[in-house]
Amino acid sequence: MTEDAEWYKAQSEYNRRVYERLVADYDDMADWKVVALFYSALHRVNYWFVVRTGRAPDNHTKRNRSVRREMQEVFVDYRDLYMDSVRARYRDGFRVSDDRRKEAHARLCRIEEKLPF
Repeated sequence: MTEDAEWYKAQSEYNRRVYERLVADYDDMADWKVVALFYSALHRVNYWFVVRTGRAPDNHTKRNRSVRREMQEVFVDYRDLYMDSVRARYRDGFRVSDDRRKEAHARLCRIEEKLPF
């Protein structure tokens, strides 16, 4: 495994732990929980791009296109998690519901099943 792949794996796991800590320690902050879930997925996807092709896409637009083209098994969950994160960061903020956070968590779990480390 390359150094880049190791870094993406570690970063994905770190973001997953951030999510778990936020869930354990805070009843609110669903927006940050969703963001942590998305970034865990992003780094997992980058890990698999590095493993498969030797490099990861370098921005969201390229990554979203590449996931659609090359990782169809996770595309819908990844796209929806990306949009959840965008809404949480730029539109809904602290108004993100716990139900939306739970849906985002389910999306990440499906991605983890389909793209294991």
